[in-house]
Amino acid sequence: MADDKPKVEFIDNPNPLRSKVKVKAGVDATAMIAHAEESVQKLSGEFETIFAESVTAIASAMAEVRQGGMTRERGLVRLRRLLHDLRGQAGTFGYPLVSQVGDSACKFIDLSEDIGDTEVGVIGMHVDALKAISQARIKGDGGPIGQELMNGLRKVILKYNTAGGS
Repeated sequence: MADDKPKVEFIDNPNPLRSKVKVKAGVDATAMIAHAEESVQKLSGEFETIFAESVTAIASAMAEVRQGGMTRERGLVRLRRLLHDLRGQAGTFGYPLVSQVGDSACKFIDLSEDIGDTEVGVIGMHVDALKAISQARIKGDGGPIGQELMNGLRKVILKYNTAGGS
């Protein structure tokens, strides 16, 4: 009967970060966090430039997606990567509206079984929203304009889903 019980095996999970991160003795964690936040604050001033450059690259990838065929596939891979990167950076630097639009576009792409002209249209609306945010220099969550923009994108996706999209 004792043999019927499952045997338990303990596995020591190695910590690869420990070998890569150097911890200085006597350094205050609070000071380290403050230094990191200061660095992020300095970079956040550069985010508008990063955002504008990203929107240009996203628009270029969207043009490839609109061409169709193999160009569409390459463009879609590039577009998805750019949107993913932008949504992460935007959230870090205090642009949650940009992050939300990027997240919505990424999820739409990920959940679409096939990317046809209708799907390209929906993705294009997200790209247009990012262009508008960049051109109008909308910061933060965008206030009422940001809410209206996100509600519009949600309605488009809801209509797409109701119509039997993928």
